[in-house]
Amino acid sequence: MKILSSPALLKRTLNEGQLSWAIRFLFLVSIFLIIILSFSYHSINRELIFYSERVDHSQQVLNKIQEIEKSMAEVTYHARGYLIMSDTLSRNMMLKKLDNLPAQQKSLRGLIEDNEAQILKNQLLIKAIDQFSDRVREFARQSPREFTYEETNQLLTNGSSLTLAVNTILQEMMGVEKKLMSNRLQSRNNYKEQIFRFNWVIMGVALIFLISAFILLERELKRNKLYKIELEYKVDNLNRSNSELEQFAYVASHDLQEPLRKIRSFTDLLLARSTDLTPESKMMLGKVDKSANRMQLLIDDLLSFSRLIDTSKTATSVDLNSILSEVKGNLSEKIRETSALIRHENLPTIIGYDSQMIQLFQNLISNSLKYVKEGQPPIVEVTCREVLGNDIPDVPDVKISQEDNLFYCITIADNGIGFKKEYAERIFVIFRRLHSQEKFQGSGIGLAICRKVVANHNGYIIAEGKEDQGAKFYVYLPKTTIYS
Repeated sequence: MKILSSPALLKRTLNEGQLSWAIRFLFLVSIFLIIILSFSYHSINRELIFYSERVDHSQQVLNKIQEIEKSMAEVTYHARGYLIMSDTLSRNMMLKKLDNLPAQQKSLRGLIEDNEAQILKNQLLIKAIDQFSDRVREFARQSPREFTYEETNQLLTNGSSLTLAVNTILQEMMGVEKKLMSNRLQSRNNYKEQIFRFNWVIMGVALIFLISAFILLERELKRNKLYKIELEYKVDNLNRSNSELEQFAYVASHDLQEPLRKIRSFTDLLLARSTDLTPESKMMLGKVDKSANRMQLLIDDLLSFSRLIDTSKTATSVDLNSILSEVKGNLSEKIRETSALIRHENLPTIIGYDSQMIQLFQNLISNSLKYVKEGQPPIVEVTCREVLGNDIPDVPDVKISQEDNLFYCITIADNGIGFKKEYAERIFVIFRRLHSQEKFQGSGIGLAICRKVVANHNGYIIAEGKEDQGAKFYVYLPKTTIYS
């Protein structure tokens, strides 16, 4: 089979350097143009908003002037009614409408406080309305029935002149505001047109950038397809290598066991049949037998570890409560010997490999039963909670695809001898031990198996401990499924 080389697969018109500079150039030019256009757009939009607000403001001024004009007309109307009818209702309505004028004047003054011309006219308006109000209130204190014909005509003439003075000022103020509003409307419409043009310019720049980016991305997708072909070829090679490595480990381990069995058999025969052996010879044969036993344990554990390489078995639903019950059954003799207490919460069901989960829990719990304080029965607590991938502590290399995924955090804590903080990572290295063989028996591969099991489930395992204060193991397993 011909091996495809990377240069042959990844050949393209632009080389890496040219493509990198082309992308940078497009990006920088696009950013520059968008920034310039955005500043201009922002400035125009700000002016548009300003003139739109000023148009609304002018409309408010016009509405307020019309409101005062309307109140003046209503006061005049009810004053004429009171003059003709001399009734209390007309008089009360006249005074009620008159009482509205001060508040309306105050509101108008607040609206025109930024316009010098309108302020001057408003001062004249205030004087005219004050004169009108004084005359109306004086009129309200009198009885129209007592007026002569000449007095009535004179009163009507005076009232009309005062009303006319107020209305004339209001019309002048309205004319000033309408002219101002016309200018503001024109400015607002001009900025509207500019905004419309800038929208098209920005759209054009974005379109050019997107088309250019699409062309470059299309080329990269073609290259990625070629990458995929090469990657698949390398994955096939890797799978084949793993399979061969697994077969090698299995065969080598079996081949090693046969001479070990013979060593142990002949050692046992010598110890049983030879009566004239010196104490020193018996001691040496005993050491040989002990070393052979230890070698047998190492080979068995190595076989267990090599079997974890094969993940071709289909993942299934695994109830961790059942797994823990089975592990407790497997360790029942050790639990009884040490008077151990194992407490656990309700554990979840995950997607995984049941045999590997048994190895994981059995290795962790058996460690808790092994590394105990003298004279103190072991206590093991198994708890569970849910965490986000982003919240997993002390794991700097959480996969990007898992940062937002939910994990089950299964904590296995004990009250044993613990370990120093600096050994938290070392204990997971295969054949790496913290204690001598004479003090604690074992092959030094159990925690390496735990890490491999957790890795096969696309999870993480963290150790935490303090000397003479126990140890904690945090096992993080994906809640949803295993991603291959």
